[in-house]
Amino acid sequence: MTSDDQFFFDYLASIPHDVRRYSLQVADAIDRHVDHVADAVRDTLSHQLWLPSSVRPSSKTRPCTPHSQSLCDRVRGWAARNRALSAAILAFVGTTCVLYFGSKKLRAKRRKARRAANGGRKEIIVIAGSPHEPMTRSIAADLDRRGYIVYITVSSAEEEQLVRSENRPDIRPLWLDLATLPSSPSEVQTSLNEIHTMITQPHSPMPGVSPHICQLSGLILVPSPNFVAGPVATIPPSTWVDTINTRLLSPILTTQVFLPLLTVRNTSGTIILIYPSISSSLSAPFSGPEVATVRALSGFATSLRRELRLLHHNNVDLVELKLGNIDLGPQYRAPNSHIAGTEVLTWSVQQRALYGPQYLNSIEQRPVASAGPSMVRGSPARALHNAVLDALEPTSRNIFGKRAAKTPVRYAGRGARSYHFIGRWTPPGLVGWMLGLRSGYAGYPSSSESSSGSGSETGWEKVDR
Repeated sequence: MTSDDQFFFDYLASIPHDVRRYSLQVADAIDRHVDHVADAVRDTLSHQLWLPSSVRPSSKTRPCTPHSQSLCDRVRGWAARNRALSAAILAFVGTTCVLYFGSKKLRAKRRKARRAANGGRKEIIVIAGSPHEPMTRSIAADLDRRGYIVYITVSSAEEEQLVRSENRPDIRPLWLDLATLPSSPSEVQTSLNEIHTMITQPHSPMPGVSPHICQLSGLILVPSPNFVAGPVATIPPSTWVDTINTRLLSPILTTQVFLPLLTVRNTSGTIILIYPSISSSLSAPFSGPEVATVRALSGFATSLRRELRLLHHNNVDLVELKLGNIDLGPQYRAPNSHIAGTEVLTWSVQQRALYGPQYLNSIEQRPVASAGPSMVRGSPARALHNAVLDALEPTSRNIFGKRAAKTPVRYAGRGARSYHFIGRWTPPGLVGWMLGLRSGYAGYPSSSESSSGSGSETGWEKVDR
């Protein structure tokens, strides 16, 4: 038998199987169509009311569709079916979160100066404030503990001796005479040559150690936070001149002197302007020198900040640090020999009659927390130190290489932020009520009493009690 014959017989043998398969498919299709027609007829007749109930067929029950699962159930089911992939995704997400947030937390808590490659100190901080001020010494001591080279400006031999009495090699006095400024603002003052050499030329901290170049990282302006209080009519002109010179003009000229050093290299630097903010936020009466000085410093800081942003390297920032109530600790707490309210004794009789009752009442309601050992004190010194260090911390760069801007205004101390909000959004009448001020105060003596000395003295005795 040839191969062609075998192929012919195999083909004839497969014909019955194909016929059987095709006939079964046709029968199944007919059965499905008949069942569908029967269901349609039964469903139609079950809804016909004219048929008797005994003859009317019952409707075919439809299978209940399962309720749609929630997203959590679907995710849980998918995770149960793909356990290996779910574990890998969970490990990746968890590791990423730990690395990102953990490193961010550590960077925020580090708050230490960067060291040179040889292990020596390289970051320089200049504190422009009187060494007699507790805040100046407290900030200098904290920065020294964190690895900075600290210079405190002095203008007399007494202040220099006070700085050297700290017995810390990295807290050094810096003579600064604002009365003899250089002829050109771009020149470096002679007393600053030491810092200029340290930030422009390599130097060795000790023999046998490789030299390194230091960096001027910050200038901290700490004007005296103590201002003369009282009605404007009772403050002598000499007090206004002294306040303007020491608390307003001195920080401005100091900033002008240090700007050439801050911009001599393309390194990040920060100017921190520290001042009290409670009275200026509330625009409190009887605080004219403080309100005028603080508002002027804030305006100067805003203008200078916008100038610094126009620099080519944009490497110098200016941060305002607004203070509330700060308790620097018992080691910096000097005994308060001045009794509040006794200054009214130096006023004239007419000034006592006009301002005495209201002024004494405002002293009692003054929002100052550090009044005595048994009173509630302000925030600890740690809040001030952390705010200074956060302002000095250099900012990171984004994906485009641009340096992010620092927060222009920071708050430290109890009441700094809350009183700023109250003074900005609260009606003036409510602020005056908070300060204990009353218009048309009943303690004012009448015109007949104020015209005679005895009447004024009698009225003042009532207020004094």
